[in-house]
Amino acid sequence: MPTLRDLGEFEAIRRLVRARGPEDPDVLLGPGDDAALLRPHPGEALAVTVDAFVEGRHWLPAWLSPRGVGARLAAANLSDLAAMAARPRWALLSFGLRADHDADALLELQGGVVEALAPFRAAIVGGNLAGVEGAEWVSLTLVGGVAEARAWTRSGARPGDLLAVTGRPGRAGAGLALARALGPARRAEIASELLDAWLQPVPRVAFALALAPAGAVTAAVDVSDGVAADLERLCEASGTGATLEAEAWPADDALEGAAQDLGVPVDALRFAPSDDYELLLAVDPAGRAACERAARETGAPLAFVGRFTDAPGVIVERGPDGRERALAGAGWDHFAR
Repeated sequence: MPTLRDLGEFEAIRRLVRARGPEDPDVLLGPGDDAALLRPHPGEALAVTVDAFVEGRHWLPAWLSPRGVGARLAAANLSDLAAMAARPRWALLSFGLRADHDADALLELQGGVVEALAPFRAAIVGGNLAGVEGAEWVSLTLVGGVAEARAWTRSGARPGDLLAVTGRPGRAGAGLALARALGPARRAEIASELLDAWLQPVPRVAFALALAPAGAVTAAVDVSDGVAADLERLCEASGTGATLEAEAWPADDALEGAAQDLGVPVDALRFAPSDDYELLLAVDPAGRAACERAARETGAPLAFVGRFTDAPGVIVERGPDGRERALAGAGWDHFAR
């Protein structure tokens, strides 16, 4: 298999451009010039997000193929756009790779991004290829479109709004914890639901796009650092607090099994750092039925687990006995030890 050293930078770029996926008529000028020229739809605001994955920190090569790395990187960006109710449109894909990197593996990684973007007909319109000597990295910038003044943000939650969550938060972090504890040789011992949540997350773009026209959501944030941390950010932006109901969370046998295996309480996984790429939503109580309908139509698991309150920054969970406890738990921090 040829390496990047064998091909050289410009041949590698040519191969990436040929394999970048579908064309878009709103791309007036794509890869090959100094910049891309793009045409937004009339009345469309652009939502722009970026994520970078670093080898050994955001992905473990023994657990994830190059295609899987690309798909997971795309999921991280797609989840950000879902939290803004924006439709994915264009992407910039950049790499920092060693000279001995297999060229076919590079194309496979880009293929994972292309496949993840394909359902939304989002096109790769450029990027960058750089050489490194240490850990490799890959970065994706994703541009989405949303009608002006209709984007979801973190700052609109009101006291009395319902707190809803998609999926089963905590599973990704649990899968990672078990992977580190057991190692690749014991992969079969980890519940598939946990591995899928960690390695193959499903961003809730389709759900967000189906729900947005209803006007039911007053604020949103994607769960990329953990429920406790991301809910705290939403409440801070909105000037509210929140009360979660312990009994409102759906039963999760996979998460409970992981908690038992790791010797920790379930809540220590559910609220802890975990890049689940789910959504936390503030929902107008009158819009609950619309949320449930969009969830059914798009196959997104959805649960209503609490309410927002008028106590800024106070986030608690109420147990079955009516007692409240502070919801503690720091989110993912790139610079924490």
